[in-house]
Amino acid sequence: MIRPLRSYLDRQALAVRRPFPTLDRAFDAVEGAFAQLGAIDATQIRSPRLVEELLRPTALPEGTLLVIDPDEIAAARQDIEATVKDERQGGVLYLTLPPARLLAEQARALRELAVAASTYGFHAAEAFPAGRLGRVRQVALPAALRPYRFLLADTPGFRVLLISRVTPHGGEIALWTGNADLVDEVRAVLAEPIAAAGLRAPAPAAPVPSLDGIRDAQDVWRRAAELRAFRSVREAQLREVARQAALRGVELRRERERAERARPRDRRE
Repeated sequence: MIRPLRSYLDRQALAVRRPFPTLDRAFDAVEGAFAQLGAIDATQIRSPRLVEELLRPTALPEGTLLVIDPDEIAAARQDIEATVKDERQGGVLYLTLPPARLLAEQARALRELAVAASTYGFHAAEAFPAGRLGRVRQVALPAALRPYRFLLADTPGFRVLLISRVTPHGGEIALWTGNADLVDEVRAVLAEPIAAAGLRAPAPAAPVPSLDGIRDAQDVWRRAAELRAFRSVREAQLREVARQAALRGVELRRERERAERARPRDRRE
């Protein structure tokens, strides 16, 4: 009787606060699949394939990948950070900061991220070291969000979320998604501690990069229509140039033929 009761209490403790309704349902479904596989610790399973085969088709939101292997989770974080730094489109980056003992080795990378995009760093420490992170805006992490680790890039044309949740028995489950609804779900939750820190929660980024006057998705379609019209005009111009060249070619050929016919007469004369 002790073991089932303990498991029940673990689930109840985890369910005290559900900050992310949609994401937490997905996490719960994955943990249920772990239980069916007889796995307690998330680190016992490396490939998500075994888990995904047990999930309902709608368990994971559209556009969302399950990541379990710690190395793959780390690689996904590096991919998002590198994209933000390389594209330098501005926007906002939300991330959980490493523990204070690991901050020194990651401080430089965090400062570089804050140059590429406005960066909000969330930490659980009562007193977090200041002055090491450059432009990173530090925000206290509420207790309800401490089982999670997240990296959210909300930049023009690149709105991507990687979020992981610690399992009750060890290890973590990560979801990697470009689903706009999930990005907005996390943004809305993080706006509260940002406001509590006396900072202004930023507006969401545009779904497409702000290049050459493109402001939103409608501008993409408008520009595409303009380019199609320009291409049609240009093709018509090219066809006219080709027609004129063909006519000129015919004229030159006729002139050459007349010249050749005239030469024998000149010799006879």
